[in-house]
Amino acid sequence: MQMGFLSPVSGAAAAPGSGLGFNNVASAALPAPRKRLRQVSFLGDDMSSHLQQQGLDIDHLILQHAERARAELTERRKRFTRQILAVLEEGVSKRLRTSQEEIARLGKMNWALEERIKSLCVENQMWRDMARSNEATANALRTNLEQFLAAQARAEEEAATADDAESCCCVGDGEEEAGMKREWRRACRSCHDGEPSVLLLPCRHLCLCAACGPAVDACPVCHCSKNGSVCINMS
Repeated sequence: MQMGFLSPVSGAAAAPGSGLGFNNVASAALPAPRKRLRQVSFLGDDMSSHLQQQGLDIDHLILQHAERARAELTERRKRFTRQILAVLEEGVSKRLRTSQEEIARLGKMNWALEERIKSLCVENQMWRDMARSNEATANALRTNLEQFLAAQARAEEEAATADDAESCCCVGDGEEEAGMKREWRRACRSCHDGEPSVLLLPCRHLCLCAACGPAVDACPVCHCSKNGSVCINMS
């Protein structure tokens, strides 16, 4: 009994009178799988190329994104650095201005102190000169006073000697008159009561008491205008 076989690819049966055996049918069915393999191989190569291209595109996109992220991060870092530098610069500038103002203020204070020291030095020298002048004036007045007192003592001695040489009949009246004259010479020329203790300047007359000295503007002896006075301690 002869049996027919179906082609595994095309699914058609061999005709009974075609004269094709089993081997011939198998041989005729071989080219169909190779064609499909070539098609699959072609599709596989195309898909692989497409996938490879997609991978390259994805890598390129990732690289671009990484570059953009790195650039943005760098820009942010630069901007943040600039902000920090601006804040630091502002703080340093503020401190520098404060320091300069403080230096200027201290400079003004130093200049004022130097001027004050110069003024005090000049004033001190002026007071020293005035003290020397007053000391010299006091020494001169002391010398003049000593000379005046010595001359007055000699005049009194001479007057006493002259009074002793007068007649005996006039002794009582002469002594009383001489005593009154001496008392008048030794009394204040203003009130004629107090003891002279104020030396007038510039005439240098010792003729006023301590009470009348400040109230008199001119010397009662020579009538010279008074521009100063010195109190003399007669004790």
